[in-house]
Amino acid sequence: MPPFFHFSGLNLDRAHHRRTDEDWLDNARKLARARYLAVWRDRNLIRPGDPPSAHFLSAEEAADLLELAAEIAFLGEINGETYFAPDLSHVDEPMSPLPDQASFEDLRFHATYMNPDEAGLLAYARGLMYWHRTHQFCGACGSPTESREAGHTRVCTNDECGRSHFPRTDPAVIMLITREENGGEVCLLGHNARFKGLRYSTLAGFVEPGETLEDAVAREVFEETGVRITDVRYQASQPWPFPASLMLGFRGRATNAEINVDNDELVDAQWFTPDQVREMAAGGETLPPAGLSISRWLIDTWLEEQG
Repeated sequence: MPPFFHFSGLNLDRAHHRRTDEDWLDNARKLARARYLAVWRDRNLIRPGDPPSAHFLSAEEAADLLELAAEIAFLGEINGETYFAPDLSHVDEPMSPLPDQASFEDLRFHATYMNPDEAGLLAYARGLMYWHRTHQFCGACGSPTESREAGHTRVCTNDECGRSHFPRTDPAVIMLITREENGGEVCLLGHNARFKGLRYSTLAGFVEPGETLEDAVAREVFEETGVRITDVRYQASQPWPFPASLMLGFRGRATNAEINVDNDELVDAQWFTPDQVREMAAGGETLPPAGLSISRWLIDTWLEEQG
């Protein structure tokens, strides 16, 4: 079985064949089984509790919002219920008062406590609405685009162009690099300038045009730390809609120990023994949060192998 990651394995029928059926969509939006996942400025509507939960609006509750929405995308179906995502990012106060003590929150701070299917739905809605907001104009000719196929395509309105644009997902590699030292293994972790506090994580970077995933892993590690690697092996993947990435996890082995940090993205990188990493994990804030990202899974999987 592949490993479980948040935002993956969503139990959803995306019902591609429904996206061009305007009559079906018009009717489905009004039915009692319709559920609306409102998005406002990259935040989802979440209800507090133990655990917190997604707040799904009924068609009746969402009626006023739908009049305001800049976009309403059809997400799919689960057990006879249909899910839609209205984007309200262009208004200052989308709902007042908010229902059931719900509020628009950053999903990253709540996902590990939520039902996985709910977290996956919210991530899907957030990612799709981000794409709509950032692709209002055609990248080929600069003309306005308009939404089609229930929010899954944007088409250039310039008749001489008419290009279709589809939701973007940027491939990003994330990798745990190891080497042998004193009869055991050590792993390479870095501190990114964007991290809050002194947090260490696996290295990561985006795939560039014209390179394989394995090439991207080797290039990013060398650019950031000066470490050359070999034996690049794929491990697993995780959707990461913050804002629009697919994280592709790898392991690799270093061929040199010397580290030269680039000081552009990383401010520090070090080799850590398993005991040092376990101590960091026990501290609670030095490593990526447990259970949320593939980065921590790569680290924890390596620790398990070390015994």
